[in-house]
Amino acid sequence: MMENDLLPANILSRLKTSFVGRDVLYFPSVPSTMDAAKDVARRGCREGIIVVADEQTAGKGRLGRSWVTPAGSSIAVSIILRPELHQLSALTMIASLAVVRSIEQVTGLHPAIKWPNDVLVNGKKVCGILIASELMGDKVDWAVVGIGINVNLETSRFPEIAATATSLSAELGREVSRLDVLCALLVELEQLYLASRQGRPFYQEWRRRLETLGKQVRVTSGDVVEEGIAES
Repeated sequence: MMENDLLPANILSRLKTSFVGRDVLYFPSVPSTMDAAKDVARRGCREGIIVVADEQTAGKGRLGRSWVTPAGSSIAVSIILRPELHQLSALTMIASLAVVRSIEQVTGLHPAIKWPNDVLVNGKKVCGILIASELMGDKVDWAVVGIGINVNLETSRFPEIAATATSLSAELGREVSRLDVLCALLVELEQLYLASRQGRPFYQEWRRRLETLGKQVRVTSGDVVEEGIAES
């Protein structure tokens, strides 16, 4: 296992962004970066702060499912943003496309997006995304984009996910630098976020990356289950 490469000094020395990730709140271990980021966002911090942890002990995926993040194995990061209202619905699209671009750039793998919020490599889940936000009237007070990427996770150690999940290292047969992936991710996310603010299109690229396009899908939201063919 690689040494802890996600310390703030390491991130800041490599990062090439204007505001995303320029402030880093780091935890060696935390129950949930998402919960920590929401607490910080509610206190009125500036946009772009990231909360990152070497280990996450009570991470959650969509629908409250647990998300495994042992020490040194993965990226668990939550990014605090203050988007315009029209950007809010695009945040999952922005995050998933940023993940796909960064994994492709660093590893040469060809990930695909499983709508609404997963990223797959060779049909297995390598990343999950969560979005939380709070409105004040007709304005977004804050939004938090939570991203978990299995970088060097040994999925065989976790029977409950071994059949459906993978990691970048498992696909490549070698360890991958979490720092390389995280810095690439933050650059791509900032670029796409600014593109959405300026009205520059990226929808067609996102659509091309959809693993589910043209397939039968089943989506659960609370107590509501919907099925159909994914067309866009």
